[in-house]
Amino acid sequence: MPPTEGLPGAPELLNGLKDVLYRNRFDALLLFDIDHFQQVNKTHGRDLGDEVLKAVAGFLKENKWLGYRIGSDEFGVIFSGGNDVSVDVLASLPEYIADKTGVSITLSGGGIQHPGTEFGLDAATAEVLFSSTQHLLTQAKKWGRDRVLWLTEPLSEDVDLSDIALRFYKDLAQVNAALAKEMAVESRTDFLTGLYNRRGFEDVYARMVKRAQRSERPLALLYMDSDSLKTINDTHGHDAGDRFIVDLARILSELLRGNDLVSRWGADEFAAVVENPTREKALSIAERLHLAIAERTAGTMSIAMFYGVPTSPEEALKMADDALYRIKGRGKNDIELVE
Repeated sequence: MPPTEGLPGAPELLNGLKDVLYRNRFDALLLFDIDHFQQVNKTHGRDLGDEVLKAVAGFLKENKWLGYRIGSDEFGVIFSGGNDVSVDVLASLPEYIADKTGVSITLSGGGIQHPGTEFGLDAATAEVLFSSTQHLLTQAKKWGRDRVLWLTEPLSEDVDLSDIALRFYKDLAQVNAALAKEMAVESRTDFLTGLYNRRGFEDVYARMVKRAQRSERPLALLYMDSDSLKTINDTHGHDAGDRFIVDLARILSELLRGNDLVSRWGADEFAAVVENPTREKALSIAERLHLAIAERTAGTMSIAMFYGVPTSPEEALKMADDALYRIKGRGKNDIELVE
């Protein structure tokens, strides 16, 4: 039995977020995970690792928070009811876990408090909130872990969230402008992972191809497909499958640079673009991703990569897709480069 079976997953978080926004009771959204959790499992064993996860669930329930488990070691909390949420709200969790399990851990997280009534938060902005909070969590891990970044916290020399803040408020403005005109907004963000979806990817990717053509500098297009999602869904259920997808997205976001393009292309497909790498660097990135996914998740990934200056966006995608098909035909869990 999963140690956090009582906690709902990512789809329920979206519904819960929409509900508190609809009822105008949203205070804050917080996403966090346990730093180096795979190392905890290796050092102390999976049974004790499960006890750590169980302790997190117990902490959330004891505080009567709306808690969710959205990744293997990633959790979400929706705060509602008109109460102030401290940026140090998780400060006592590591000590709580140590008392319950004897394991010392640190946490990384990202949070967004209600920005004010003038920004017009409602159920339509749920995905914007989640995506921006995911970006904060990813940034916290890139900046050394063991920190929780809040969008509203004062900026300091080592904490500059201006890019994330700009994107958050710009997305809010776009949603609200569309609602004001009674127009439907087609999201460019995948809710579960916070990455671009296929539509969002295609818009940015087309511009990256044009830049590569103008500068005659190569790009690397990585087209990736999980080998394991169906097995995980069939064996452990769709909540476990969702957590697996979140874990894949987090690894991609951590290992690629901030200006690289990363997207969830389909159910278990991802696409990424790295601008102006050397051929050796591009291969190294693919190999690091391949190894990290095998070591840090319950599955594996097939990775096809186009390298060069595409004659068109479609050409590079077609060549990468054909390479991925060949990988699947010879047994999956491999890397193939096409030029």
